[in-house]
Amino acid sequence: MPAVNLKAATKVYCSIFFDLNVRCLLCGQAPGGLLCHPCLSLLAPIEPPVCRCGLPHAAPLEDQDEAPLCGRCLRRPPAFSASQSPLQYRFPLDLLIRRYKHHGDLVAERAIEQLLARAPLPWPDTDALCPLPAHWRRRWRRGFDQSERLARRLASLWDRPLLSALQRQRFTPMQQGLSRRQRQRNLRQAFRPVKDVRGLRLVLVDDVMTTGSSARAAADCLLKQGAAEVRVWTLARTPAP
Repeated sequence: MPAVNLKAATKVYCSIFFDLNVRCLLCGQAPGGLLCHPCLSLLAPIEPPVCRCGLPHAAPLEDQDEAPLCGRCLRRPPAFSASQSPLQYRFPLDLLIRRYKHHGDLVAERAIEQLLARAPLPWPDTDALCPLPAHWRRRWRRGFDQSERLARRLASLWDRPLLSALQRQRFTPMQQGLSRRQRQRNLRQAFRPVKDVRGLRLVLVDDVMTTGSSARAAADCLLKQGAAEVRVWTLARTPAP
């Protein structure tokens, strides 16, 4: 697997200086940007109210400040206090994220940055952003850690420090295709703290939240080390089955 698509990356970074006419990554037809307006309109947003786990909640807010917890979170509340994902992980966004994450395509990364620039900071009291880290073996295979790169870009957009406070100490199999119980077992003692987080309100950053098992494990680790609060932000959320 190539770490970086050099031909595509060269095209992207040359476009910064020479304003090349780059076609839309999703439709390949409309000129004028990496993501054209018609394709942007196809991206499915997640509308509030949402549960703590980030899934849309069917119940109206009425007089409550927050939506009630879903059935899963009632049975096992997550360690993090809130989560937000602006978009649903479905076509065509899933193609764009896979192109970036699994093929090292920096053109796709530039398009994703276009989406990040549209996302406001959801929690103004945030002290720092913390990437949800990949294991070094997975970083080596991909050539980069997508969560760290996304968190670095958001830190710049939101004017908050980046704090890489966690390390994934165990190499775990890919979570895709595993049951919820298998995911939980897969992530036991997967993270360890590497920075002082005492008293900090942190936002964990990742590309996609599927079941939230990784975010739960990482948030639990940070809170045990004295973090005041942990919330989760991902670009996309897998819809409920």
